[in-house]
Amino acid sequence: MELQLDKLDMQILSSLQVSNQTSAHELADRVALSPSAIQRRIRHYRNAGVITADVSVLNPKLAGDHISVVILIQLAQQGPARVADVRARLSRSPHVQVVMEIAGAYDLMCITVFDTMDAFNAFADAEIADHPSVGRFETIFVRRRVKFGATIPL
Repeated sequence: MELQLDKLDMQILSSLQVSNQTSAHELADRVALSPSAIQRRIRHYRNAGVITADVSVLNPKLAGDHISVVILIQLAQQGPARVADVRARLSRSPHVQVVMEIAGAYDLMCITVFDTMDAFNAFADAEIADHPSVGRFETIFVRRRVKFGATIPL
């Protein structure tokens, strides 16, 4: 059975996407529900898989210099099992922030981050170039991060 979200759910979830540290009391000032009702809904969102993670987004400047790289991957061997294998391999890496299956000349796109060019080269060689299902890949080095987020418009 699919979870039905009402207008109040959307208001709560929109606020939590901006800051998951917003208290139920603060949310009650924005949404026409009591803090205890909001807490019950948030607990339900987590149990139902609507909220899949509570994370802290770090300021990249505080973590030191990093290299962000967009990688486009074209598979030499097609098929659901091949795509799933490459996707899973990429998803296991702590360097990979995003993996997407895409349409067009390439099959997969990922956003990655590395502390050095040597770390990027080691990753690209071991995880992408050496994979038997990968035909070719292209890299795009990010000059400047302008916006970075994971919110979904509700």
